[in-house]
Amino acid sequence: MKFITLIPTCRNDGSPVSEAEQQAILADLWQQFGGVTVESTATGHWLDTEGGQHYQDQSLKVSVACDSARIAEAEQAVIAIGLRLGQKAMYFEVQYFDGVRILKVPETLIPE
Repeated sequence: MKFITLIPTCRNDGSPVSEAEQQAILADLWQQFGGVTVESTATGHWLDTEGGQHYQDQSLKVSVACDSARIAEAEQAVIAIGLRLGQKAMYFEVQYFDGVRILKVPETLIPE
């Protein structure tokens, strides 16, 4: 399978994610899954349906290929990125296995 996620370049409060932190997140992904590709940068908008807040994000669109048996591990890795960056939700698209999902990011990581 291949999963795609969007890694924000700014936090929800507008503060930038440093280049060093972006590189550390990418390194975490390639070390965990054996590779990562930065496909492009993307600008997106989303509406928090619970609070009505509008967000505009600049993000790195990244893809990772791995065995489909690792889907739960992939979801947890993306949620961990969301926690690290203070996000409310993270885009998570799985190709060649499932479909697009939006993952809710809890206040803390749920232990496995």
